[in-house]
Amino acid sequence: MLPASGGFLHSWGWGEFQSSVGRKVERVAGVGWAAQLITMPLPLKMSYLYCPKGPIGDAERAMFELIEYARAQRAVFLRVEPCEYVAHAVESSPIQPSDTLITDLTKAEEALLAAMHEKTRYNVRLAERKGVEVTMHAAFDRVWPLFETTAHRGDFRVHPASYYYELLKTNPSVICAEAMFAGEAIATAIAIDFEGTRTYLHGASGDRHRNVMAPFFLHWALMKDAKAKGLKAYDWWGIAPVDAPADHSWSGITRFKLGFDGTRVSVPGTFDVPVSSIGYQVYRLGRMIRRIG
Repeated sequence: MLPASGGFLHSWGWGEFQSSVGRKVERVAGVGWAAQLITMPLPLKMSYLYCPKGPIGDAERAMFELIEYARAQRAVFLRVEPCEYVAHAVESSPIQPSDTLITDLTKAEEALLAAMHEKTRYNVRLAERKGVEVTMHAAFDRVWPLFETTAHRGDFRVHPASYYYELLKTNPSVICAEAMFAGEAIATAIAIDFEGTRTYLHGASGDRHRNVMAPFFLHWALMKDAKAKGLKAYDWWGIAPVDAPADHSWSGITRFKLGFDGTRVSVPGTFDVPVSSIGYQVYRLGRMIRRIG
């Protein structure tokens, strides 16, 4: 069974995208489990196997067999993000979000609007009144400057433009939507559809016309479009944990997302399962030296 959030990371299309950006992808399965593994390089010609939001299925059986598989591949360790805790694992820095918000798209549009925070609903309607328009198939060349602008504001780190081009080129389930105002692209969002869920992956906005609240209307349009296509859920792909401090780096974006309402989903996190004890100690020591330096 796929995880409640991040099922697209197990899709064939996502594996093809990872291959297109130069990563080795391996798909393995056993009785009651499956995993899509990405080989990640380390210094000294070492590597580890990363299984995003997985393995799926019988985690205990999967880990036993994956350790043997990783040993045969000469990997130093496995990095996993299971839906449940696994034995002999070391907590690691998160890669994919452990906490997210999922909005139920099976509700009627009126019910979705009514469930929103009052200010969010107001901003959606304000943008519509102001004449913000949304298209689901934007040319990436036109919206790339918005990513650069957002990065310069310090909101988040962006990938190189080539990363997004490959994502859009290799996977037909990925869409790039944009919000237009006065003939100008002022907000954009990249999302992926898989197994009944639309997941919001990347977004950006410009510095001009921020008073028309385009991001609110953009996401409402994405939700309505997903609903019209028969999708059942809108995954916001990452919010701060419920007990996060007020100055958490995701506090602002979390307030924005929570305004649309939904159900919080949390998983244990990211864990390393050492395969080579000596190799893993060398890896940890190297990371410690880099942090001190």
